[in-house]
Amino acid sequence: MTHRGSRVLHVGSLSRVEGEGALRLKVHDGTVTDARLEIYEPPRFFEAFLRGRSYTEPPDITARVCGICPVAYQMSACAAIEDACGVTVDPVIRDLRRLLYCG
Repeated sequence: MTHRGSRVLHVGSLSRVEGEGALRLKVHDGTVTDARLEIYEPPRFFEAFLRGRSYTEPPDITARVCGICPVAYQMSACAAIEDACGVTVDPVIRDLRRLLYCG
């Protein structure tokens, strides 16, 4: 049951998403109170490509996984390497990466 001034928005199919995805928003009095992005994709086990490789290779290899969003895979690979090596990224660099990610 939704109260007056409340609504639920459901976008059942998203484009430019690998696999299937949906977006659900709950809005109350003009304010989004809950947002859920649901991506339904089975695991593809791309990490198998990276076994036995140098730690410098994952950003270039993972960027080729998807033609729509290579930067997302590349930035995730960089973050994983930094996390594994205990690197703390400067906030300015993190912000620049976010700008790159957003296009």
